[in-house]
Amino acid sequence: MQEILGRTAARAVLTDPTFVVPPVPPASTGVAWLRATVGRFSSGIEYERRRGLSVAILDAIPLEPLRHAGDSHPVAVLARRLGVTHPVLELIRDVAQAYQPGTGDESRADAAVHRLVAVFGGRFDEPTAARIGVLVQACEATAALIDRSRYRRVDDVLRDDPPVPATRRQATVTVTVAGVTVEAGEVVRVPLAGDLAFGAGPRRCPGRDHALALVAGAHE
Repeated sequence: MQEILGRTAARAVLTDPTFVVPPVPPASTGVAWLRATVGRFSSGIEYERRRGLSVAILDAIPLEPLRHAGDSHPVAVLARRLGVTHPVLELIRDVAQAYQPGTGDESRADAAVHRLVAVFGGRFDEPTAARIGVLVQACEATAALIDRSRYRRVDDVLRDDPPVPATRRQATVTVTVAGVTVEAGEVVRVPLAGDLAFGAGPRRCPGRDHALALVAGAHE
């Protein structure tokens, strides 16, 4: 896999609409269903609709209480703000470890997804996937950001040791970016650090402000 080097080239890829997130196959159950139904792995109109669901969920969570939430795990804090009374942290962790395709124990993630769908009302639909997805996205990355910034400025962590060091994009056409030619269909690794730690362009992480508020709350 080719790696995009340099901030200018990384930003160019992240903001170029001819680069998309590598697609995932459709699925009706388990963690594969979750991937196929959240904005994170979608493109086009589906992405816009599903991102809108996630943004609406986050917009309903005020930032100020997060800045005073203490040292609880970010998933526990956000779940409470979503009105979830069932303990879901371990279930979300089980999903998070296999959320990216090919990265973990999918059978464990499948079982957790089924239990989470039941907690969130029992419907395998986009609103349910969006709520689970918000918690999964916040799970390891935000917890790692909190931990790494205990004795360092958060900006320094995001520059030197970001919790999500890179993302992937797939070229839909052959294109040259900052002198690097990427063939149509090729997947590239794009580094995320500093002002790109939460991404850039239309897929910039919608939970940035919430993550930073949770960091501030944990270190209050």
